Amino acid sequence: MQGERELADTRQHWSVVLPGVLGVALIAAAVLVGVLLIPDSVGSVRLGGVRVAVAAAVAVVAVIVGSIRYLRWRCERYVLTNRRIIRERGVLSRDVESIELGRIQNTNMHRPLGDRFIGAGNIDVESAGRDGTEFFHRVPQCERFYAHLLEAIDGWRQGGSAPPETAPSPTPGL
Repeated sequence: MQGERELADTRQHWSVVLPGVLGVALIAAAVLVGVLLIPDSVGSVRLGGVRVAVAAAVAVVAVIVGSIRYLRWRCERYVLTNRRIIRERGVLSRDVESIELGRIQNTNMHRPLGDRFIGAGNIDVESAGRDGTEFFHRVPQCERFYAHLLEAIDGWRQGGSAPPETAPSPTPGL
């Protein structure tokens, strides 16, 4: 929008992708070990081609599932401007949700122990006229993003937008 400035732009912490990718890798490794245990032949029937086909199918499925997990993570962004907070997500179709800073009623930051180790956290934003609370999960550098959000809300309430001299620098996307 005209006069709107981006204050912070980030996506979920990379650790969101890790469990899915590791799970797929472990399952693929287990299946491949199982394929290696298949004998070369049973009676007079040679199974070498079956082993190769199963290994190739497992590898293709693992790559596809891992890629989907990565793309979902890569295509979700949290953007804070001097007027609103925006969540964009979707690989094939895009969903964009925004909350005007003036409508925000309450904000909370939660940093469970595991998230604190990796420098991430969750931010909950309650706003007027919406169906409850928007949750921003595993935000990297959560305290910094939360501070930018509070500064932007304060700037909005004092003068309609964050003052240029106090606008925080963008948070780098991870």
